[in-house]
This record gives sequence, C-alpha cells and structure tokens, in this order.
Amino acid sequence: MTKKNHYGVIKASYFANWADMFGFPIASSLLPIVARISFLTPNVISILSFLLFTLGSLSLFLIYPYHLFVAALLLFAGYIGDDLDGQVARIRKLSSTLGDYLDKVLDVLKIFILTSSLSYAVYKETDNIIFIFLGFAACFFFNYRYYIKLETVFSKTSRDQQYLENSAMKRKEIEEQLDEKFESLSKTLSGRLHALWLKHRLLFMVDEAEFVIITAVFALINRLGLALVILAVSQMVLAFYRVIERGYQLHSDSENLLKPMRK
Repeated sequence: MTKKNHYGVIKASYFANWADMFGFPIASSLLPIVARISFLTPNVISILSFLLFTLGSLSLFLIYPYHLFVAALLLFAGYIGDDLDGQVARIRKLSSTLGDYLDKVLDVLKIFILTSSLSYAVYKETDNIIFIFLGFAACFFFNYRYYIKLETVFSKTSRDQQYLENSAMKRKEIEEQLDEKFESLSKTLSGRLHALWLKHRLLFMVDEAEFVIITAVFALINRLGLALVILAVSQMVLAFYRVIERGYQLHSDSENLLKPMRK
C-alpha cells in the first residue's frame, strides 16, 4: 500500500516508522502551497528545516520562560520540512545527487545537535553528569546503527555484484505481495486488526522522526530527562540487536538480507 495525494507524490507506508504517521499528513496538506513558491527549492527547504531543527534543539535551554514549548514547536516544524524537501523535488523534477546527499548528512548532524542540546539541558536542570553520558550514548549508538547497516551492505556487495539490484527487485516484490494481502485482510474485523499490526509493527523502532516526536512530547510535559533515557536505551538495545542479527545473516547468507534493510 502507498499513500498518494492529489499532487501525485507517493510515500511508501510499509517500511515507514510509527512517527511518520504524525508528520506526513501535515506535510501533505502543506505540499500544494510550498510547491508553488519558486524560491523554496528542495535544497533551500532542507537547509531551512535544519535551521529550524537547530533552533529548536538550542531552545531546550536557551529561551525563557516558554523555552520548552518553543523547542517542541520548532523541532516539529523542522521535522515537517524534512518530510517536504524530497516530495517537492519529485513534483518539480528537481531531484539531484547533491540534494539527496545534503538531506542525508544533515539528518545525522541533527541527531548530534539534538542529543547534545538535550543532554546539556537536563544536566543544567539536575546537575547530574549521567545525563551527559546518556546523550553521548544516544548519539553514538544511533550512528553505530548506520555503520552496521553500511558494513553489511558493503560486505554483501563485495561478494555479490548483483546484490543491490536483487534487493531492489525484492522490495518491489514485497510491496506487491502486501498490496494483495491488505486487500484480502480488509474484509474482516480480525483482518483489519492484522493489517493495523502490519502497518505499525515497528512501534519500538526509534529513528530520526522518533527522536523529534519523543523529545517534543516530553518537552511539552517538562520531562526531558525521561526522553533522554528512552532515546539512549532504545539506541543501545537496537544497536546490539543489529550487531547480532546482521552477523548471523552474513554468516548464514540469509535471504533476509535482500529485504529492505533497516539501520
């Protein structure tokens, strides 16, 4: 199943995380307006999104007296901008290698800025050095997950030159199978519940979008320390799980490596 608005932009839903269901509807409603503003090129949107995200992160401890509300608003606005840049690129046929590169490297830099700001804000409030280490852990293990994924792909492509092409074909095959499955499941109540689970079974995945949603929500209820604990623990657990999973898959030459690979 895919989601498509009247502008013809398609966003796959099978492999998206749970936080995407908050941002995509808003981005879709803004897309017709943003796409008509000529100076808002995809790269400009990426940079503006990055600036909003950075301001939101710094607002966790720099703006008073409503700094947490401001932080939540700016972080979410930056997240919506990150959802818009690629879609604007498709609509206006402005996709480029540089734009894709810029989007990816800024996403990783955002995690560093957010975790640094979040850990410092909680440290200022509690004077407990453990929160500095939690911020480091959240950032390091998030990026370690990227490294595990890249190392897995490099290892496969060094042994199988057709790996990337076969992986793309497998993704298309899975999407077609799921289209048929969702159509049959929609006929019964139990089927609808099963379909709901298939769509949102990635509840415990915490990636870029989840970093924003978790931080913004806990900022609004003034529980930044709890947000930091959730981010740090989730990244450590997911990273160690991936180390074991990818090692086993490479050792056994598992066919699961052809499926869309998550970091």
